[in-house]
Amino acid sequence: MSTNRRLDPDDVVDAVSRRAEIMQRLLDGPQYNRDIREAVGVSRSTAYKAISELEEMGLARRGSEGYELTATGRLLFEEYRRFRNRVEAVCHPAQLLSILPADIDINFEVLEGAEVSFAERYAPNRPVTEIADVIRDADVLRGTGPVVLPSYVELFHDQFVAGELEAELVFEQAAFDHLSTDYADEFSEAVESGALEVRVTDEELPFGLLMIEKPTQKVGVIVYDRGGELRGFILNDSESAVEWGEKKWERYREAATPLTPGDN
Repeated sequence: MSTNRRLDPDDVVDAVSRRAEIMQRLLDGPQYNRDIREAVGVSRSTAYKAISELEEMGLARRGSEGYELTATGRLLFEEYRRFRNRVEAVCHPAQLLSILPADIDINFEVLEGAEVSFAERYAPNRPVTEIADVIRDADVLRGTGPVVLPSYVELFHDQFVAGELEAELVFEQAAFDHLSTDYADEFSEAVESGALEVRVTDEELPFGLLMIEKPTQKVGVIVYDRGGELRGFILNDSESAVEWGEKKWERYREAATPLTPGDN
C-alpha cells in the first residue's frame, strides 16, 4: 500500500469483518499461507485473496516467519473485537429491548455480561422463577412495580412477615390500587411488619427495576409487554450496571409519593 493513501473507514470495517477469522490467526503470531488455509479451512485461492486484500490495505505484511498484522491491522482488529463484543451484548437481549420504549435510557453496561432469561413458549415461567430466586436470596432490596403478579405478592408477603426481607417499593398508581384492594390483607400485613416502605407514582414505569442491596449488590430489569405479561429478566452485578440502577431508582423514588399510615 502506498504510504500516501488514506484508508476509507467503510472499506476497512468491511474488510476486517470479512477477514476477522484470518486476522485472529495473525494476531496470535506470524502464519504462512498454508497454515492459514489449514486453520481457517479455506482454499488456497481464498486464502491468497484474503491476504492480498489485507496487504493492499496495509493491515498485514509478509515477514521473515510468514504473514503478520501490521500495527494498523492489530489496532483495528482489536477495536473490531471490542465492537463485536458490544454488539453481541446488545443482540442477546434484543427481543426484550424491542419491547421497551425506543427512547428508553438503558446503558450498554447494564447488558454487558448480564444474565438474561426469556419467557419462551416451552418455558413461559422461566423469568418468573429466576426473579423469585433473586428475591428469596435478598436481605434488602429496592424496586419499582408497574405490574402486580400474584406469585410475587405471596412471596414478598411471606418474606416480610418472616423478617427475612426489607424493601422499599415504588408502584404505579393503578398497580398500587390493585394491590391494596385485591390483596388487602397481604398488603396490610406486609406494611405493618415494618419491613416494607411503599411509594406511589403517577408516572408510567417502562420496566420493573430491582436493586438488590444485600447480600450482594445487583440490578435487575424486568420487561413487561403492553398487556402486562412478563417477557424477560436482565440481571447484572457489575459496578457500572449497579451505578446505572442506583440513578434510575433515585429518580423514580424522588418522583413518587410516600405511603402514609391509613392510605391503604
